[in-house]
Amino acid sequence: MGWSRRDTEVPANTSSSTPILSKLQSLNPFGDSGYVRLPTQEGPGAPLPAPSRREEEEGWFALSRWDRLLVFGACNAAAVVCFVICFALFPVLAFRVRKFAILWSMGSMLFLASWAVLMGPVQYAQHLISGPRLPFTAAYFGSITLTLVFAIKVSVPS
Repeated sequence: MGWSRRDTEVPANTSSSTPILSKLQSLNPFGDSGYVRLPTQEGPGAPLPAPSRREEEEGWFALSRWDRLLVFGACNAAAVVCFVICFALFPVLAFRVRKFAILWSMGSMLFLASWAVLMGPVQYAQHLISGPRLPFTAAYFGSITLTLVFAIKVSVPS
């Protein structure tokens, strides 16, 4: 059963009472128009539960502009952390090639994921596999995949 197939006597709480979330909400440049609030009671335009499972689950995949910017920033910050660790610990990680390769690949994947969240995953995938970009996309994803395969699967005898 989905989220909307709950007991109707129990009221749903949609308010954000934590200070961190209210602080982030106050920084939102798009105001309240960027958020889609889930209905808490049956109204003329929002029947609960949804008629089909597909319509019920579509709300989970819809992000507002502000949410996309937050996830974009978080993924980019995590990617920068991975790259900075690689650069800062390069003398140490030079002897731990697997750790360096995995950390660098994770930073690359987080960077790509941030753009996928910002543009939308389907639109970003279409952008990456468009005609002039296809060879570079294949080479980039192939190098990341092969780096991870050789770093994780293949063992070098010592």
